[in-house]
Amino acid sequence: MKRILKSFAILVLILAGANCSSGDDPLLSALINNRMVVILKGTYATDRPLDFAQINNNTLFVDDDAPTTEVLDTGGVPAYNQLPIYLDIGEVRLSTKGYLSNLYDIDSDRDVEEFWDVVSTTRQVYCSQLYAAVAANDSCSDTGGLINYIEFFNGVGALYPSRDVGPGGYTHAGVFMRSFFTGFAKREGVVPIGRFDNNDVSGTDVLPLLNYDAGVDAAVKAALPPQWFPLHHITYPGQQDSMQVFNGYASLVLEVRTNIKENLMLHSFPDAQGEYFTIVGISDWRVEHTGQFDMGGNALTRARLFYPDYTGNVQVTGGTESTRHYYAIYYAHECIDQTGAVICNKDRDLLPLAATPVRNGGDNVMTELGPGQYVLQCRYDAVHDGYPEEVLSEIRFDLPLNTDISIACACGSSTTTGCN
Repeated sequence: MKRILKSFAILVLILAGANCSSGDDPLLSALINNRMVVILKGTYATDRPLDFAQINNNTLFVDDDAPTTEVLDTGGVPAYNQLPIYLDIGEVRLSTKGYLSNLYDIDSDRDVEEFWDVVSTTRQVYCSQLYAAVAANDSCSDTGGLINYIEFFNGVGALYPSRDVGPGGYTHAGVFMRSFFTGFAKREGVVPIGRFDNNDVSGTDVLPLLNYDAGVDAAVKAALPPQWFPLHHITYPGQQDSMQVFNGYASLVLEVRTNIKENLMLHSFPDAQGEYFTIVGISDWRVEHTGQFDMGGNALTRARLFYPDYTGNVQVTGGTESTRHYYAIYYAHECIDQTGAVICNKDRDLLPLAATPVRNGGDNVMTELGPGQYVLQCRYDAVHDGYPEEVLSEIRFDLPLNTDISIACACGSSTTTGCN
């Protein structure tokens, strides 16, 4: 019965995506004939992320790290849930090559073709509101972008047109972002007019600001790949079970997510004339920004492949509702290679495999997890910038095949301790 319900849920997701499309493109037929469905999420949480209005009392975070030279113009700044957001996504790719590659060695179109397997080159545009005076000039409405925007940020995931890929262990995933445009900015006291989807739109495209870490030398930047083209997942040791495609006909889901929704922050930087330009970007929870043009390094991307017929759910009891505490799940041996060496910092550099904000009692469920050994963390946003960077506790657990389990873990009432 459980497998039937899960298969039905995937079919509902497919039908919903088809209803969002327009024109003559037979999206529904293409998806029904494919065994793999691709969904994109713009959230730290995989399951039931906070509503926009719940984040920071519905107020955009403000970059006030000291020392800083930033000069912020917050006059007329919208509420968190009123910020216009527009995203232009070019394609989604996977790769079985280049174990632990940081993409530095991709120098040509031929390198790109040899490295990446194309999942989809169908451009998609998501928008919180329509932006073109003439509907024919609005790619968002053409691609069902209003509904996809909602599902990109509400935990369901936006359905992305795709094709099947062959069996194998995938070492990389990439979402190639063409534009990330936020609808509030200030320069010399005025909201500027930028370009999005060949339309004049109030605000600015912040993607060029997010491609490199603050303080990186120009010569070094020239050798680095931009961080948002693609938003890049690397399969580290201990994560391999979540990036496998097997032979057969079982339904398969590729989920790729990036922490955007919970981490919107006001920053500023001086332009060539010395005037400060205030924009809305990603909070500098990981790589500090102190007034530079570059403010990257804070958007993390994680992909996972799962078979709904063979997954289970984890319920966590003992929660005290908090907008700054999260339950998070990682594999037990992430970042540990075959020699026992630790090659990455999962708590700082990797999004969890699954996460949900802490709610009261047992109203905390993380879904679609395969069998394996895991750790459950209680995490806290100590700096109050939207990202729960502090791990208060971590406990081990095993999840059998196709099984739902419940774990007790007190979290949410303390800023210093979690469960034991």
